[in-house]
Amino acid sequence: MERIDNLPLFLLGPDFFPGFNGSLRVFEPRYKQMMNDCILDSKPFGYIAAEPEAGELNGWSQPARLGVLCTVSDYEESGSNLIIEIASESVFEIEDVIQPVLPNSMDIERYPGVEELMEEAGNPVDGKLYIRANVGILDPPKQDHSENDYRDFIETISPLQSILEMSCMYKGHILNFEKDSQSEDANRQSEFIWKICAALCYDVELQQRMLSENSTSSLMQICMGSANVHN
Repeated sequence: MERIDNLPLFLLGPDFFPGFNGSLRVFEPRYKQMMNDCILDSKPFGYIAAEPEAGELNGWSQPARLGVLCTVSDYEESGSNLIIEIASESVFEIEDVIQPVLPNSMDIERYPGVEELMEEAGNPVDGKLYIRANVGILDPPKQDHSENDYRDFIETISPLQSILEMSCMYKGHILNFEKDSQSEDANRQSEFIWKICAALCYDVELQQRMLSENSTSSLMQICMGSANVHN
């Protein structure tokens, strides 16, 4: 298993899956430091949901077990914000979490920058304002579904076509159900299955279950079960 040490973690909602592109508006000092590090060193970062059951440590939400490896494809400054275009790749599993150098504290009377916060932390040599982790990269799901399996999958979820497309659009992804579902290429079919996962997923537990699956047939079964709940 490939490993990545000290992978920066961007904690957001359970709405990102392998093969997706999207944009992030970065304004918090910790994430500005993170993106500067990733851009300058051409390194990836992890897009991961916060684990509700884990609570907080020093005021920081803690990450779930599984996330999606991402790279920065483009960026631009917009006032005090940084707009980041990202592309997602494979699923990773956290082995060890490395905590930020400062506890999370809200101060509405001042807005310290990265340098001020690092100075407050004593400028540690390897310290960061953001959460990091040592992770292992998981293999992509095995494409074990048959054409009949795939057609049954399409038939089951097709009544929700408009809802699925709207859900993807709300999450910043593009789903053209008619076009995306008709490909006979196994890789394109896998991409479509991941899009359906994203469209149906609003829960960290469900996302973690989806990301942990090791075959496309099992992913389709989860999606069809979730689709039946929505019907």
